[in-house]
Amino acid sequence: MHIGEVAPSDRKSGGLTKAIATFAANLDWDTLPQDARLRARAHLVDTLGAIIAGLNETVTKVAIDIAGRDAEGYPLPAGLGTVSASSFAMICGTAAHGIELDDGYREGSVHPGAPVVPALLALAQRASREGRPFSGAELLTALVAGYEVVCAMAEAGQPALRERGFHPTSATGPLGAATACAKLMGLDAAGIENACGFAASACGGLFAFLEGGADVKRLHGGMAARSGYESALSARAGIVAPRDVIERSSGWAHAFTGRSVEASLYPARDLRILDCYMKPHACCRHLQPAFEATVELMREHSLRAQDVRKIEIDTYRISAHHAQVPWDSFATAQLSFPYLVYLATNYQDAGLQRFNDEHRNSPAVAEIASLLVVRESEEMQARYPAERPCRVTIETIDGRFTRDRAEASGTREEPISDEALTQKFLGLVAPALGQEAAERVLKAAWEIEKAADSSLLLQLAR
Repeated sequence: MHIGEVAPSDRKSGGLTKAIATFAANLDWDTLPQDARLRARAHLVDTLGAIIAGLNETVTKVAIDIAGRDAEGYPLPAGLGTVSASSFAMICGTAAHGIELDDGYREGSVHPGAPVVPALLALAQRASREGRPFSGAELLTALVAGYEVVCAMAEAGQPALRERGFHPTSATGPLGAATACAKLMGLDAAGIENACGFAASACGGLFAFLEGGADVKRLHGGMAARSGYESALSARAGIVAPRDVIERSSGWAHAFTGRSVEASLYPARDLRILDCYMKPHACCRHLQPAFEATVELMREHSLRAQDVRKIEIDTYRISAHHAQVPWDSFATAQLSFPYLVYLATNYQDAGLQRFNDEHRNSPAVAEIASLLVVRESEEMQARYPAERPCRVTIETIDGRFTRDRAEASGTREEPISDEALTQKFLGLVAPALGQEAAERVLKAAWEIEKAADSSLLLQLAR
């Protein structure tokens, strides 16, 4: 089932928001397709790895200090202290989005895991302490519901969301996180719709970080997770928010897109979690196709960085904007086209360790930047967002070499294997927890659907 399947009947008795709530309320683990079950588990593993690794980043540490420790609260992974459940969602959402290794959905240019998974983990801990734990199967079912809403709303909101300056992750994340948490708590369709009514007022987040100050982007995942978590609890408590909040006058669609989004949300399709990608590189997804194309050319033709005379990249509009992003901080370097081309030509690697001060301050970055030409191409723009296309041409003294890429790896068509995901997880988590503990957490995550208490996952990560 997906949102589109419940739309026709709901048009008679309610609107778009009710259709979303009805979809979530009716979602059931026993009838969930096997491929969706497997993807839900994989995205939980992927996001948990990003959370634990991201807790060590500066912005997340500041978020922990601001939240303040709560002796009666819930333990953060890696022994970083206890905080309130709301702060747990905020901190873990910030961590998940903080190292540019969280998952995403191309058609909506959005990151669903950062808002949805931390909110669910916060709720799972709270419920376990209250003596009514949620099973792993219940958690994964709620995760699928939350992903569907984040991805569907972001897709329906394009391109208006981006053109009006909103970051889709924080503009739709609260709705998805609220839906997921309300689903996990067992609220009916009316309760889930009420949760969305609260969450819609918490949506926001600006794309201003592209011109500098990119640290704020990290917080967008955390703010969305916290808002979604608190919205669901408010709905359960019986506080009343606007119904039909997406489609009503002065509702979400009016505020964030200036138009109706109903027509673009309803068409029947697979569950959108099946089309979510996982990142193999620690940088903005818009840059990854060109990064991979450059690496492929460097390796295929045995090129060295000193051989390069010129690099031309033809790509779509949003991607081309990143040509002007500086590399003066860890956060901005992960969004910077010149910096990623430097990594591709010099190291063929964009792991987290490549974004440190030593690499960013290398004179070789400016040298490569002076050889780089990034162009917005009508051809590439026409292919986006069905693809995330680019054409990379490297000119050397010996000739010109060209490679097209329709998308980076990690997609449904070119997936990351379970083995590769395992290695990604251990590479991120072992430095924080130690190898043995990381392997225990990983095993529990791969087997989460068997767990009677889904919060066990976090107990192992302490």
